[in-house]
Amino acid sequence: MLERPNDIHTPPAHKAPPVARKRRVVNKKDRLDFAKWPPDDSDLPGGPAAPSGGGGMASDDGNFKRGRFNPAVIVIGLLIVIGGVAAIYFGVRSQGTKLTPQQIAEEKKNIYVLPTKDQIPRWQKWAADPGADNLQQEALMQLAWADDPAGVDLATKALAAGNHRVNGVSAQVLAYYGTPRADAAKPALLEALKKADDSDRPQIVWALVELKEPQVFKDAMAQYRQGFLSKVERLGGGSAFDTEKLAGLVSLDELAKLADDQSPSVRQLVATVLSKNAEAKWTDTLIKLVQDKDIEVAREAANGLGKIGDEKARQPLLSALSSAEKDNRQKFLEALRDGIGGVGLVLALDSVKTEPAEASWFQTKQIFEMLRELSDPRIGDAMIKWIETKKPLQHWVGEAGTRMAEVGDIRGAKFIGERMKLDPTKIYEQQRFWEADEGGHLSRTDLPRVVGARMLADLSVMYPDKSAELRDAAEDGVLAWISDKPQPHANGLRFLAGIKSPKALDKMRDWAFPKDPLPKEGQQPPFPAAFETAQSALRYIGMMKDESSSQKLIEQFKRKKDPKMDITQEGLQGAGLAMLGMALRAVAYGAAQGLAHLGDPNAVKPMMEFIEDETWHEEARQAACESIAWCADDKQMAEIAKKAIEYASKPEARKQLIGACYAGALALRPVPSVVGQLADQLTPQTTPGVRIAIANAIGKSGFDEGTQAKLFEKMKDPEVRNAAALALVLGGSPEVASRAIAMYADFGRDALDDLKDHYYRAFGYWSDEDFKRGNIYRWVANAEAITRIKIGDAPQEWARQRLQAQFDNLRFDNGPHSETRVVLRHRLYEDAKKGDAARKKGAVMTLKFMREKGVLMALRQEQGDTGELARRAFFELMNPKAIAAEDLSKFQDQKKGAPSP
Repeated sequence: MLERPNDIHTPPAHKAPPVARKRRVVNKKDRLDFAKWPPDDSDLPGGPAAPSGGGGMASDDGNFKRGRFNPAVIVIGLLIVIGGVAAIYFGVRSQGTKLTPQQIAEEKKNIYVLPTKDQIPRWQKWAADPGADNLQQEALMQLAWADDPAGVDLATKALAAGNHRVNGVSAQVLAYYGTPRADAAKPALLEALKKADDSDRPQIVWALVELKEPQVFKDAMAQYRQGFLSKVERLGGGSAFDTEKLAGLVSLDELAKLADDQSPSVRQLVATVLSKNAEAKWTDTLIKLVQDKDIEVAREAANGLGKIGDEKARQPLLSALSSAEKDNRQKFLEALRDGIGGVGLVLALDSVKTEPAEASWFQTKQIFEMLRELSDPRIGDAMIKWIETKKPLQHWVGEAGTRMAEVGDIRGAKFIGERMKLDPTKIYEQQRFWEADEGGHLSRTDLPRVVGARMLADLSVMYPDKSAELRDAAEDGVLAWISDKPQPHANGLRFLAGIKSPKALDKMRDWAFPKDPLPKEGQQPPFPAAFETAQSALRYIGMMKDESSSQKLIEQFKRKKDPKMDITQEGLQGAGLAMLGMALRAVAYGAAQGLAHLGDPNAVKPMMEFIEDETWHEEARQAACESIAWCADDKQMAEIAKKAIEYASKPEARKQLIGACYAGALALRPVPSVVGQLADQLTPQTTPGVRIAIANAIGKSGFDEGTQAKLFEKMKDPEVRNAAALALVLGGSPEVASRAIAMYADFGRDALDDLKDHYYRAFGYWSDEDFKRGNIYRWVANAEAITRIKIGDAPQEWARQRLQAQFDNLRFDNGPHSETRVVLRHRLYEDAKKGDAARKKGAVMTLKFMREKGVLMALRQEQGDTGELARRAFFELMNPKAIAAEDLSKFQDQKKGAPSP
């Protein structure tokens, strides 16, 4: 059954609207990962990429209402030979000559591929060279990103040359360093401002705003009124304009005096800043502004009234919401969402019309969808109060519980549990046509309970120590729901397994081990429903930790009585084995997943024998390879590592496939001592698919400097280059990943495109160990670092876009120990609050990468480093860099050939 589409993250309306872009799509697994069939739950493509973009300035309508960001075009000019004498740098420039664009690109590439410690002095030399402005600009930016202290002095000195293009970049660099590190540059910036023109004045003014220089307020307001200041971009792209920093140059009392200014942009500035500093003393000013004829002013004022929250402030806000036309109401709601968060949206529920009924339904649905997209973990108290005071329809009570569960609030389980008991034919009526969702009229679909059960299952993963509370809230309702169906829904099975439901144990055993005989050879469709159910139930009987079922799970690998019967994917083509072969595949696949949850080391040897039996279906053997990573002890993992190397080195394709399968286990459970030996298997004699599987294992394990050097050496061989590069990008530091990608300037577009696809497919499965070991944080940091590498003067944005697309694919559970987006979001939220300094930074950076606006809003309230990190991340998320989205539709096209659920 299809659930609702993946969350679509769109930019706020008062920020940059999205550039034209193509839909982002997702693909769960590479072919070597043997796609799961039938899946436990259905999937849909992810939402479109959030816009991003760069350059020093962007054009709009000359107002704080920004309009759209356009990427700036980098102009490569002629480099002037100063004084008739040119210095020779690294064999690139000789006396009396000018650097061609090709020479510039070559010099950049030659620096990018170096270790950071060797890059720094070369960038420093170019940053000090006023005769090579294109390279000088790049050097200044790279020094800032490398956090080189010398960058401040070099950017300050660059201002003196009077080159407007360089001055604009120098100002961006100094703003990036910020106060107090760049405070010494204030005099130089003020001097440069006197000679500035329209091309660099806004950047210089904004740098002074960032450095909290009060002298610049008059110039800043002049630039703001003309619409220039709000278009300044930060280093690397995305709007730099921050109302709080501009307003911070004067007192709030002085700023409030501008509430009657003739310029709507100034009134909007006042409304925005007062709303961010909401106090009762500003109530009257905000009431006046919420009634402003300019909707952009009014909607910003709505935030402040919502935050103040007393009766005097609430009534004008609710009145404005209730009387607003459809488009303006949306703008008010977006302002409440972006300014206050989920609590502001819950407050807006009080403005919903009660009549006519369809209007009430659609307005409520509008807010609930916005709550889902925002995912603010602070909504619980407000939502419970709304339920208790407003007594909404049971449908909305269930939806409220689902919204709470989506943000990790366990109190939502109670409301979902109540909804699980309700038959859709009893609470929805056909004549009320508006009671519908994407699956059709709710009287004919069970979508709310399907989604609710999935959220309950996620709660059971988030709170393994609160199983008793979850049982009290929803066990009976879910058990009744799945027992009333011809086949139990996998979401319900997962929840009952997650809470170790005593009431469901006997039923789970019956579903896992049906008494139905296997299909006969030559039997025709349909596929027996008992074995469809068994695949899921076998997994979840293991998740229930039912040790009495362990031996029965192992026995599923012996159910193919004829050792010569070939039920590989190829073997099932013809010969009348399809129904029997797929039933055997289902029970072996499910048993392997069940053992992965159970973690029984006694299952390792039988599973290894099963994996090496070339007559069994590849997908079931792949599931066993993944399972042994969760069952094996250290000694057994060492043996598995030897097997991976042994089979990968064999010439036969079927043997190498076994090696790739074992390598998949090593990706889940690293064995550091053999990583170097795995790198040795990246040879032209190994088939391409096996090389990529080994590269994944190396990258997800991490490696030492010796293996790193070996991988860089292997990049010289075109046959194994992409496998070696993939390992470096997945397992190396941001510096190592960037260097590996920079080398592709010499390898051609086809090679890079092939690497991009392997990179995308590397993230088909995310485990809880990837979170615990910090792999996810490393992958995000590496993707961000790669964007700063330029090939042919084009920033390499693809790694960020493709990794973000795979984060969007986390909606559904994807096998034992896998992460869903809901679970991962909760874990990141907790890590950002309670982890060490490195994990806090990694968590906040990842939340921004995932575009988790609501969680970042909540984290802004935290004290110390977490709050500061979250505030900066939230600002950057709300002011993204505008880029053209990649077309990833080919991955969706490949997915269309997968079996249906």
